[in-house]
Amino acid sequence: MNAVLIAVLIMLILSLSRVHVVLALAIGALVGGLVGGLGFEHTISTFNDGLGGGATVALSYALLGAFAVAIARTGLPDVMVQFVIRLVGKNNDSRKAALSKALIFFILTIVACFSQNVVPIHIAFIPILIPPILQILNELGVDRRAIATILTFGLTAPYIFLPYGFGKIFHEIIADNMNENELTVTLSDIPTAMALPTLGSFLDFWSHF
Repeated sequence: MNAVLIAVLIMLILSLSRVHVVLALAIGALVGGLVGGLGFEHTISTFNDGLGGGATVALSYALLGAFAVAIARTGLPDVMVQFVIRLVGKNNDSRKAALSKALIFFILTIVACFSQNVVPIHIAFIPILIPPILQILNELGVDRRAIATILTFGLTAPYIFLPYGFGKIFHEIIADNMNENELTVTLSDIPTAMALPTLGSFLDFWSHF
C-alpha cells in the first residue's frame, strides 16, 4: 500500500480516536516515512524541513486560535445575540422565519468567504459566531448539514482560487513546492489550475439548496 495513504489513514484513525491532532500528524508522518523506506533519521529530518516550510501557516493558525478564544471569553457574542433577539423576536410568522433562515445562510456564506481573502481570520470566526446562534438555529429548525456545507464552501473555495489573504499563502506554497521539484509554475498559473476544483466545490454547495 502507498506510504502516503497509510500515513493519512493513521492520522484519521488517531484523530477519530480523540488523539491530539498534532500528535496524530507526527505519528502519521513518522509511520509514512518508515513505510516509504526513508529510515528514522531521514524521516525526522524531512518532517522538520516540512515544518520549517509551513511556519507561516502554523503561526497564523496559532494566532487565530488565540484571537478566537480571547473574543469568546469576553461574552460579547452572547450579548450581541440577546440584543438582536430582543429587536426582532416580536413576530413569529412562517414567512419571517423563512426569511430569517435565508438571511442566516447569506451572512454565513459572506463571512466564511471573506474570512479567507478580505479579512483573513480563517476559522477564527466559527467559535465566535456559531455557538451563540445555536439556539436561534434550533428554534428556526435550520438543518445543520446546510450550515456545515456553507462553512465548508466558504472556508475552502475562496482561498484555493483567489490569490489574496490566505489564498496568497496557499498559492505561494503550491508554487514553491512545484518549483522545488523542477516544474516551473508562476503564481498566475495557479488560479487557472484551481478553477476546476473550485467549480466542483460550488456545484456541491449549490446542490444542497
